[in-house]
Amino acid sequence: MNIIRTNIYTLALLFTLTISCQNKKENKEMNIEKFYYQPTITCPLGYPVEVYRGGLESQDGSFEPLNLGTHTGKGGWGHTGGSMSSGIKSIPNRLNLIWVSYAEDTFYSIDCDIDYNKMVEKFKEGYQDSAFFFNKNGKYKKETYSYIVVGFAPGGIVVVWLAGSGRQVEIGRYEGEKIVVSNEEIAKLDNHDRLIFQQDYREKTMLNEKIVPIEVQQANKNKAIPYGVWDVYRKRYTWRPSFDIQKEGTMIDTRLDMFNGEFEEQFDQVLVKNEFTERAIPKRVNIGWRDNTGQNYSGTMYFDEKEIFDAFNTIYKDDKNKKAQLEFRVNILNTFITVLLKSDDQEISLPKTKIDVFKSRKRY
Repeated sequence: MNIIRTNIYTLALLFTLTISCQNKKENKEMNIEKFYYQPTITCPLGYPVEVYRGGLESQDGSFEPLNLGTHTGKGGWGHTGGSMSSGIKSIPNRLNLIWVSYAEDTFYSIDCDIDYNKMVEKFKEGYQDSAFFFNKNGKYKKETYSYIVVGFAPGGIVVVWLAGSGRQVEIGRYEGEKIVVSNEEIAKLDNHDRLIFQQDYREKTMLNEKIVPIEVQQANKNKAIPYGVWDVYRKRYTWRPSFDIQKEGTMIDTRLDMFNGEFEEQFDQVLVKNEFTERAIPKRVNIGWRDNTGQNYSGTMYFDEKEIFDAFNTIYKDDKNKKAQLEFRVNILNTFITVLLKSDDQEISLPKTKIDVFKSRKRY
């Protein structure tokens, strides 16, 4: 009798543990956050990449492939590329893939955790987007991110961003390792999938003007790959833009595009408050303003990379924690903009900045 009771108790315990494990598993799957997004890849111009296999993995077992063909980087570092699909998907917590860096003629592999919690926080937080109409309270509607962007730079560098119509933020920086795919694995592939493992194909890819423009090929010829520069781009400083508009002109909005692939739009109360924030160095800035007659203008500043990096390095040389302002002075005729990087004790002009100013046909 005792043996029977013991066996019944054991079976009941096993059944309870099984149900408990199943419930925990179901609860874990139910707690995986899902948002509408599109996975995509990016790379720097002149350094094309292609994912051989793998992609983004989620804790609930879902998977988003990133083998999206050859990416050219023509949009610039961080710019969104192609994708297989968009929709409501589980937020990934892991990156697991193999890719080829054509410029290096090297395959890399990465299998690592990515910052799931930060992505969920950013998706929920969202941002105010000037492209959307006001809500009933007279405030801009909140928008959230629509892309998870995975960037590949020489040296096995991998950066993940969230991107939306009005903002792009970095989630994290990771690093893969060089890998050699076995001949046995290659032999099992069909003819098309084998192409990236053929030396002549990889060489032709780098010479393809649709992938690497001829002017980029010529500029990079006989030059070493600038390993590490994409990490330099990630360095942040505490700064803000400032604006000097003549004749009681008023700012409308601005967009800051940084070298590290991030960008942000400022308008309404964010532009009024204009708080100092840790940001990477800007690559391009767009501003919109209105004169005292209601005439609208816009200007775009393209910075000389060496000049603006030298300026930031000079300003922050002795104090990495100081604050600076990137000032945009519009002339009285609203035809030109002067750019200065200023701190409390220094002021550096940026004369090599390429500046385009446009006058709107509309008045407001």
